Amino acid sequence: MLTPSIFVYVINVDWYFDLHWTRRAEANLKTGNEVHIVMGQTDSAIIDRLNKQGFICHTWNIDRKSINPFQNFVRLVDLYSLLKSIKPDIIHAITIKPNISVGLIAHVLKIPYLLSITGTGVIFSGNSFAVRVVRPIVRSLYKLASTKVKRKLIFENFTDRDYFVRTGLCKDHEAITILGAGVNTEDFKHLPEKQNSKPVLLFAARLLWDKGLGELVEAGKQLRKQGMAFSIQVAGIVDQDTINSIDQKTLDKWHADGLIEYLGTVKNMPALLAEANIVVLPTFYGEGVPRILIEAASCGRAIVTTDMPGCSEIVENEVNGLLVPPKNVEKLTEALARLLESPDLREKMGRQGRVKVKRDFSEEKVIDETMQLYQELP
Repeated sequence: MLTPSIFVYVINVDWYFDLHWTRRAEANLKTGNEVHIVMGQTDSAIIDRLNKQGFICHTWNIDRKSINPFQNFVRLVDLYSLLKSIKPDIIHAITIKPNISVGLIAHVLKIPYLLSITGTGVIFSGNSFAVRVVRPIVRSLYKLASTKVKRKLIFENFTDRDYFVRTGLCKDHEAITILGAGVNTEDFKHLPEKQNSKPVLLFAARLLWDKGLGELVEAGKQLRKQGMAFSIQVAGIVDQDTINSIDQKTLDKWHADGLIEYLGTVKNMPALLAEANIVVLPTFYGEGVPRILIEAASCGRAIVTTDMPGCSEIVENEVNGLLVPPKNVEKLTEALARLLESPDLREKMGRQGRVKVKRDFSEEKVIDETMQLYQELP
């Protein structure tokens, strides 16, 4: 196919695009395409940088948390008008609301499109009443967005891909798996652990209850009762626009009580990982492949995480980390105790993790696979 002249990314928020998609978008821009980014805008510094790089940024006033049908319909109409004015050759939507909106709009405008399923999120993994009400509606909209317009769905793990195909949300030939966002293995170098006076357990993720921080705090209490000395460092965004966000008051109390060391949002992840001894993500969220786990493995850090889709793609149990059942504080405590007591095992697992990232999760591999898919779509 000929390279499209106008390419549009549609995503829920600017910081998520900046963290996970900028490198792939830069590769797209280098092909000579005119690249637009349609997103919720929260950080003027990010927008200024993207504009200077040559991207054309547009604001889409999406409310990521709202389930109000009228409000979401208004946002759908706004996006339709914007995309119609841009006249793209290809649209790439990322995350649930953009995926559904773009699927419906592309049906009308007859534009080839891609949907990135970056994990199934709280809509598919949560159990609250609101989520149970919304879930069948979301499923119906995914099916409705299945059209005769050429499309591809990109999954970050094989479990999500199989679920969408098995339940009729997409066809087998439409479904592609590209493992996570990838990391630059030169930026995230393999560094020996620091000999901290107290080992550091690092939790770095969006601060949602579903990411398992509450379970980690409880496991920390159990470990301290056993006489173990360590610190729990917590870094991440307080994302109040998302269902199940942990509120700042709770984080501040945990910090004041000495249960965690709350660091806030940290930009320099390689430096943060260099200080850590073990990376912990006890998530029960519908993950894609958690970026922090790829970064941790690249830096040679042993990992404790849950046996969930996405996590089990990057962590092989007993090889580069330990997998525990979700929401199981007892098993989480046991796994952490084992690694806290065994620096040699942590070092061995760290080396295996680095090998796995260089083979399967490098940024170069992810970019190449994504660019190839762009070339094949129309």
